[in-house]
Amino acid sequence: MRDFLKQRRQNLITLLMLAPGLAGFFGLFFYPMLVTVALSLRPEGQSSGWTIENYVNFLNDPHGRDVILLTFTIAISATALSILFSIPLALILREKFRGHRFFRLLMIIPRVVPGLIGALGLMLLFGSRGWFNLFLIRFVPFIKGPIRVVHTLHGLIIFYLWLYFPFTCLTSLSALEALDPAVEEAAMVAGANRWQVLRHIVLPLIMPGVLAGSVLTFMACFGAFSVPLLTGGNYRPLSVTIYKQIEVFIPARWSTASAIAVIMAALQVAFLSLYMRILRRPMA
Repeated sequence: MRDFLKQRRQNLITLLMLAPGLAGFFGLFFYPMLVTVALSLRPEGQSSGWTIENYVNFLNDPHGRDVILLTFTIAISATALSILFSIPLALILREKFRGHRFFRLLMIIPRVVPGLIGALGLMLLFGSRGWFNLFLIRFVPFIKGPIRVVHTLHGLIIFYLWLYFPFTCLTSLSALEALDPAVEEAAMVAGANRWQVLRHIVLPLIMPGVLAGSVLTFMACFGAFSVPLLTGGNYRPLSVTIYKQIEVFIPARWSTASAIAVIMAALQVAFLSLYMRILRRPMA
């Protein structure tokens, strides 16, 4: 009996300790998600009734499918480029050369700057009269006019890469610095060259860190709002399309916007599950 009361007391203490976290999870995530799902099933402009018409209309609309494709294109491209740039940069920064702390600081700056301010800064830097184009026109002889970067698809990918690649780079660098150098030395003593050590030893061991960072990068890119809103021009991913349904149309299309938000969340979860399963396969 005494053991039973002691166990109940421990369970009660555990529940009380978990209560603030559970309340925050319910109030900040679960309840808003339920409201969004319920609103997405309401006929547009009505306060009662249930329908899947909002989902059907968006998915059957060619523009809606183009928006989904655009969102995936930008997010996947930026994530792939973040991996491509992060691994070599992490290998360089691991060497602790003079000034490496300064370069690490530069790498973190995009995550310190708020998204809206970062988007405005990118517009000023890469605009037709920004420093980027002024430098090219002045110092590159074969460039006679400004290169269009803002309001283009490749410009969006560049902006996403600059803002969100630190997620991949920092986790890759942490995994690389945690790697015991003796493992690489043993492989080289056994006769492996530098490429073989990198390909068969280093990359498989740091892949969990690369995977974790690339997942964060993809999630940030997939749900980015400030950057495409200001610099996307006619390229409007799902987040901006949701905003457009609420702020542009009169009256606001809350049910349509909620349906798009649910579709966006479902696609993101499905892709991340597939992505993590693929990257967790052993490297040949």
